[in-house]
Parts: sequence; C-alpha cells; structure tokens
Amino acid sequence: MAQTYYMVPAERIQIANDQETISLGGKTLRFVEAPMLHWPETMFTYLQENRTLFPCDFFGSHVAKGLYDDEVEDLLVHAQRYWGEIMMPFRTMAQKALEKIKKLEIDIIAPSHGPIHRNTERILEAYEKWAKGETKQKATIVYATMWNNTEKMIHPIAETLASEGIETALYNLAFADIGDLTKDLVDSRAIVLGAPTVLGGAHPLAVYATYLVKALRPPLKFGVVLSSYGWGGGALKHVQEILGSSKIEVVGAMEINGPPTEGNIKQIVEFGKMLARKIKEQV
Repeated sequence: MAQTYYMVPAERIQIANDQETISLGGKTLRFVEAPMLHWPETMFTYLQENRTLFPCDFFGSHVAKGLYDDEVEDLLVHAQRYWGEIMMPFRTMAQKALEKIKKLEIDIIAPSHGPIHRNTERILEAYEKWAKGETKQKATIVYATMWNNTEKMIHPIAETLASEGIETALYNLAFADIGDLTKDLVDSRAIVLGAPTVLGGAHPLAVYATYLVKALRPPLKFGVVLSSYGWGGGALKHVQEILGSSKIEVVGAMEINGPPTEGNIKQIVEFGKMLARKIKEQV
C-alpha cells in the first residue's frame, strides 16, 4: 500500500512482523498483528517503556470531544455504537486480538478514533463481552409502516415484551438513527421486524434493516417477523430469503391483509410471550 498509494521505494520499507520490536533509542515499539480490525493490514503498536497501546481503530469511538475517556459522558454508549458499526462483523478476530494483548501491561490505550483510555479496564471488559457475543434479556424492535397497519402489529408485541420484563429498543425506520439501532443490536438477544409489502417484496427500509443484520452479524438468537399488505403479500418471504443463512431462530411470523384483527392481535401477543420465554431461557 505504501508503494501503491505513495510510491515509497522498496528500499525505504521495513516489514514489521508479529511480536517484532524496534528500538527508537530509549523507546521500544512492539508490533502485534491484528488483521481485520477492521482492515486486513491492521497492526497494534505497543510502546513498552510507557505501557501505551496504539490499537489503530480498535477501542475507538466516533466522538470528537474529550481528550480522555473520563471526560466523555456515557463513553461506553459511544464505544458500543462504534463497536456495532465497525467491529461487530469481526468478533472472532477481536477475540484473537484481545487474547494476544492480555499479557501486556497497559496503562494507556490510544485508538485512532475518539478519546484516549486511561481507565483501560473499563473498555477492555466491555470489548471482552462484545467480542464473545454476550447479550442481555433484550429485544430490538424495528419496523417500517405505510398505512400504520404494520405499526399496529408492532405495538402489541412491544408492550408484551416489556410486560414480561424484557428490555426493548423500538425504532421506526423512517426516523431511526442507524448508528443507535446498530448499538442496540450489539447486546440484544432477539429482533422483531415489521415489514409491509411493496410491489411483491418487503418495504425498502425493512430490506435495508434486514441486510444490516446480515452484514453486521449481531449475536441475535431469536426473531419475529410481522407484515401487512394491501394488494398482495411477499414481504415475509423476502425477509426470510435474506436472513436464510443466518442462525436466527424465527419464533413467529405473520403476514396479514389490511389492519390486524382482534384475533391477529391475540396471536401477536402470544408471539411476544413465546419470544420472552426464549430470551429468558437463553444463557
């Protein structure tokens, strides 16, 4: 890349290998290969004398304020959002990298994005949980709606989950901040997707959310899909096709014509109770 983008002559390039050290005269750099976090060539640099880790994008945040972590309110909220947006698809590589730096004495973590961590234990503990895919008794609920019929299906299941003690994060995709949605996917055990039908397939916003789940690979275990249509169905099949390769167990699925009837609502409430049981049983 140095040659491709900057025409650096080969004789001016020294290849640094994993765990190799270079002395700068009074300061020693140790290099730790950490590929796909989140670029193929990612490498951490550890400044031994100062016990400082420079981890590239790892441990970062999209926050342009606060020089240090303890100067940023709700730092872990920002860090979780960043993890979801950037690092979540690479959880396996993250676990390997965390294992490689465990024996290092680290007083400072200075990522390339966001605040410098001087309270290193806090961010290390959070990354350990996220890398392992640890989840809470929580469901993320996302939906699009055209004539409010799908929304009328979503509210009963959201209320049922809340009444069962499940933490919920509710997003109308027409207004949702995708970064916030991604943050909640990090520690959710289940997803509820509301997708009306448009021209024989799922609404474009619902398709986007479905592809987001497929691409970012959050540690979701269970799902419910709710859909309404006017002329003809197709959204349910469309969503199932997109998520076909995922390991999400679909606890319930419903596709109805027009607004939900009283009978539909009762079935949706049962979906909610069933999903709550699944969430609570999952360790």
